[in-house]
Amino acid sequence: MAAPTLEQFVENLLVERGLASVDEAVLAELRADLLTRIGERLNAEMVALLETDKVEELNDLLDADAEPDIVREFFVSNVPNYQEVLARTLMDFRTSYLS
Repeated sequence: MAAPTLEQFVENLLVERGLASVDEAVLAELRADLLTRIGERLNAEMVALLETDKVEELNDLLDADAEPDIVREFFVSNVPNYQEVLARTLMDFRTSYLS
């Protein structure tokens, strides 16, 4: 079974929050906002766990406008326990958003 995407995670959050039936334009804004906030939270958590020389490598990738998949692969390769950090960060975000 494939891992859920961030988009699916956001959809589930909106359903759990009881917002799935609001106007589509409002939903689109909520989705975009949540994806941005989740991305920022994930990036902050991942960067905090990188070694100093890896932060410099990441900055080089970002300066070169690397594709999101390349940045994700960088984190997968360089963040200890990436999957655990990802899951914990998403669950913490979910708890915060729903409370």
